[in-house]
Amino acid sequence: MKAEQRISADAPSLIKAAAEHFVTTARAAIAKRGVFHVALAGGSTPKGLYQKLTTSPYVEQIDWSRVHLFFGDERCVLPTHEDSNFKMAREAMIDHIAIPQENVHRMPTENGVAPDVAIEYARTMKDVLQDEPLDLVLLGIGPDGHIASLFPDSDALSVTDTMTTSLYVEKFESWRVTMTYPTINAARQVIVFIAGEAKAAIVKDITTEAVSGLPVQRLAPKNEYYWYMDAAAAGQ
Repeated sequence: MKAEQRISADAPSLIKAAAEHFVTTARAAIAKRGVFHVALAGGSTPKGLYQKLTTSPYVEQIDWSRVHLFFGDERCVLPTHEDSNFKMAREAMIDHIAIPQENVHRMPTENGVAPDVAIEYARTMKDVLQDEPLDLVLLGIGPDGHIASLFPDSDALSVTDTMTTSLYVEKFESWRVTMTYPTINAARQVIVFIAGEAKAAIVKDITTEAVSGLPVQRLAPKNEYYWYMDAAAAGQ
């Protein structure tokens, strides 16, 4: 399924548009099913979104007691580590909204080896979601085309029998846990954030099909799929 591209003039405009989309999606899910399940991403643009959601008029428009937060991927570090996606999201948003702590489902990456963490997190997701898909998955994109921690040439790309899996990323010398393609693709909505001039080359490569087989190109959401970009990223 091809993504619907939504291009904003600059990063602040992109974040404002994304915040409005997030609120609309959350409110619709809560009205229809009584709950909103969202998977958060790491990265600077998602961070800007999280910060925006803590401000008026956005923060008051969501019943945060009915929101459940998951994480699309995580590095195997302590939750207080500077590289932790959870730490970023906590400081940017979680500490500033009225969400019950039991609704924040972080990956327990301090609990030993990555494969065990992936198994434990998949179990948590199944317990909470009860066979329902995620309402929204937020993703960034790396200059190599990776999404979540689905990196080029990694074994994680071919995992289809579990909701989350683990992998070792050589170039970053780090163990990671990531949601798998089936988990992401099943979501009711998927949003990929792409901002900044540094992403213009990868956007051009993907949209002109100058390259093929990148992890982002292997995304195949079954439902709504959006790319939120600023003009700098879309410039080429």
